[in-house]
Amino acid sequence: MRLVDFNAKTPLIGMSMVFLAMVVVAVTAYLHVGWYSIVGYGVAAVIAVFGFVFTFRDIPTPPHEPNGADAPDSGSGR
Repeated sequence: MRLVDFNAKTPLIGMSMVFLAMVVVAVTAYLHVGWYSIVGYGVAAVIAVFGFVFTFRDIPTPPHEPNGADAPDSGSGR
């Protein structure tokens, strides 16, 4: 898989991870096996955090200044 294809699918992977975390929480709450539930909730929290980061990491900074005017070109050559 080319890197460009992976970058386009990153938000989908992130949202899938968030939904997977919700499923893990639902199963853990349903089973309710005492202290082992802490492991399930911990795993779900880690999955949710990574999914959230994957979902929103590709959002670029806005190309305008806070007052609504267009930002001048920084001349970085990009």
